[in-house]
Amino acid sequence: MANEKNASYVVEAPRTTPVFGEFDTIVVGGGPAGVIAAIAAARGGARTLLIERYGFVGGMATSALVTPISEFRVGGEQHIGGIPLELMRRAAKLGGAELERDSGNWPVNDEIMKLAAQQMLVESGVTMLFHTWFADVVVDGGAVTHVIVQNKAGRTAYGCKTVIDCSGDADVVRAAGLPTVKDEVLQPATLWFQLGGVDTDALEYVFGDAVDGILPVSESIRARLAELHAAGEVPLFGGPWINRFFRDGFVSINVLREPTDASDPEWFTRTEISLREKMHALIDTLRREFPEFRNAWLAKSGIQTGVRETYHIVGLYKLSQDDIINPKAFPDTIAKGAHTIDIHHSDSIDQNEFVLLRRPYNVPFRCLVPQGSVNVVTAGRSLSADGPGFGSVRVMATCMAMGQGAGIAASLAVTHGMTMSDVDFDMLRTALIEQDAIIDFDNVPATISKD
Repeated sequence: MANEKNASYVVEAPRTTPVFGEFDTIVVGGGPAGVIAAIAAARGGARTLLIERYGFVGGMATSALVTPISEFRVGGEQHIGGIPLELMRRAAKLGGAELERDSGNWPVNDEIMKLAAQQMLVESGVTMLFHTWFADVVVDGGAVTHVIVQNKAGRTAYGCKTVIDCSGDADVVRAAGLPTVKDEVLQPATLWFQLGGVDTDALEYVFGDAVDGILPVSESIRARLAELHAAGEVPLFGGPWINRFFRDGFVSINVLREPTDASDPEWFTRTEISLREKMHALIDTLRREFPEFRNAWLAKSGIQTGVRETYHIVGLYKLSQDDIINPKAFPDTIAKGAHTIDIHHSDSIDQNEFVLLRRPYNVPFRCLVPQGSVNVVTAGRSLSADGPGFGSVRVMATCMAMGQGAGIAASLAVTHGMTMSDVDFDMLRTALIEQDAIIDFDNVPATISKD
């Protein structure tokens, strides 16, 4: 990123930005958290606008091809319900999701997920604005009164009473002057891709369900790739995690990784270029080294590299590792999580030491509220959490559940004149239960550790 201290500057002419609409709630970012947040807010009676930079919704699940979506169940019990489960059932009915896996790691077809999410948004009365980038906010008395966007119509504004920041990078929070942090070392990014022409019968042994939160990996493929990596012939990689993709001969692969900062456009551009080159080279390696991939061909790659982490808000509460492994009965629980504490290394082909969870933990609403916020709340991976806590809570199913809590909170704030920093937890809990969310907080701590 260009060093701002050494930058030269231009002076822009004063501008008057037209206001194109007024809404109760504006959701910035149409990823898994944003989709659910928008639906929840609209169902709660809020006039809701969803702003999305692509021409479809789904975020990492659709633009970056991240599957399966983790995770809805643990220990044989459902811990995420409500609108996230409704969306997954809609996708399954359309033929694009497998919900039979007891682990709750549910594969999705990215094209079907786009359709299922879009249908539910339309049915809930959400106004959608695609091909539009968030640009700035107008703040008055500490509250965001307008969200400014940029698209082919130019620079325009939309009035709002509440804002849900589902950008993943805390874009709205930072623009509003609310506090954020970013770790010096971030989890690496991954470019997912899908292959056709694969001998999926020969790979059947890696398509099983996750066990104790760990997805199966072909040790023979991994061992050979590790040898090639040590010889400098294969780039940094993880896994590989190989998933059957809804028909014989097709797989979805999570293998590439590279250190980057997706909030630094220049660095992330270099990452996109680098990983796309490495993807094609790695596919050639798979064809050459492994008979299962001899006839493989590239069906699709993510239109963007998958991002795990950038900015975090400084929230009213920071979710910690202890909160994950020793679940707390928070009065403001709005979601549950159960994903393994899973931190990908930026400089190694190895994973960290896992902490495998046998029971779900609770995510408090305060983790989504920036300190000093009047009418801004977040949902998704920019929540307030320490490193190990984030290593678990960042996954998409939990982000969806957070989205439902944030969306309901926004609608309650509009209806009852509350700020995000003083939302009535009893009202929030009641509304979540009415929307079939699972938020009981009488968890029994139970974890196991495994290298």
